[in-house]
Amino acid sequence: MRLVKATVDQIQSDGQSVTIEAICRRSIECDPEGRGVKKSAILENPEAHAYYRQHSTSYKAAQARKRKGKSVVAVAQPLRIDPHRDVDRARYRYLQMTKPEIVERLLQVEHAYAELAEQQAKLQFAWAERADQAGTHSPKKSQLQS
Repeated sequence: MRLVKATVDQIQSDGQSVTIEAICRRSIECDPEGRGVKKSAILENPEAHAYYRQHSTSYKAAQARKRKGKSVVAVAQPLRIDPHRDVDRARYRYLQMTKPEIVERLLQVEHAYAELAEQQAKLQFAWAERADQAGTHSPKKSQLQS
């Protein structure tokens, strides 16, 4: 952690951007043993990673871009699904969505599925009632044959 801190401070004092790559390159010069710091060591050490994030303009810019790009609320899409659609294209589209967008889409699909199941149950019940009514009002085959 001391080596990362010293390297970040030196990079900043030189007026350069703090990046993980710059820390790895510059840490070799700062390290008395000449070994430096590896990228994985910065990422896996919570203190070193936090210090890097705190001082890295590129990290902050990337986070701002992510927040700005994903702040759009998922717009409700109609559930028109073609049974012969291009599944690979649909998969790609889902992979481009954020988790909250996927969750919203899943909830919409579940709601539509529940409504269709309820509608199907009502239709089956209505058909069964009609069949029963048709059976009681029309003469049975055995009565016609006698």
